[in-house]
Amino acid sequence: MQLIIKEDKLQKYRDHIQIGGELTVKDKVLFDRYFFAFTQLLDGKSERQVVELLMNTPEPIGQLKQSQAYNVVNGAQEIFGKLDVGNSKKVAQRYIYATRLEEMALKLENMAHTMVADNMIQFEDGEGNVVTKSDPEIVKEAGVLLGKSADVQMKAAKIRGLLEKDKVENPNKFKASPNIIFTDDLDALDLLREIEDGSYEDVTGDEGETEEDQATAAGA
Repeated sequence: MQLIIKEDKLQKYRDHIQIGGELTVKDKVLFDRYFFAFTQLLDGKSERQVVELLMNTPEPIGQLKQSQAYNVVNGAQEIFGKLDVGNSKKVAQRYIYATRLEEMALKLENMAHTMVADNMIQFEDGEGNVVTKSDPEIVKEAGVLLGKSADVQMKAAKIRGLLEKDKVENPNKFKASPNIIFTDDLDALDLLREIEDGSYEDVTGDEGETEEDQATAAGA
């Protein structure tokens, strides 16, 4: 009998939550649907209510057929149900806060670029050519916005745990422990000292030694 192992196609979403695994653009849309369904279930809504939300919510989260919506609800429970149950709500909240911060950072960045683009200065140079230049004051204000955007992104990264240092093993952990002998027998200590200080005989044999030499040595 051949053993058939069904591939868990939802594991990539758990990896995305737990270790930041990469998702394709299509998978990211699906993950947002699963996550939306999961947060609605956490808020106390029934499966039927979440299905109706997925059918009526605007795209890209919603506007699903009933069968698709049920698949999303079941998938959400499969994804998050296999995670640490006691930590699931915390994971969800962290993801929500981080996502909102990232959206805010993107808005600030877009505002900065729009400000600069909409406030260009045009003037003629000495040869009659029209030159377009950024307004220095606007560029300065845009720089402040970009700085705030970067700060918000850092906060989002911190929430996601991306700023935590990777654990480094202590190299001393792999060092061999010294042999420690507890004894009050002075003769035993003298014997141990003789072993440590004494000369050693190579009993591994000479690489150039032939089988005939070994046989002769054995006969001797």
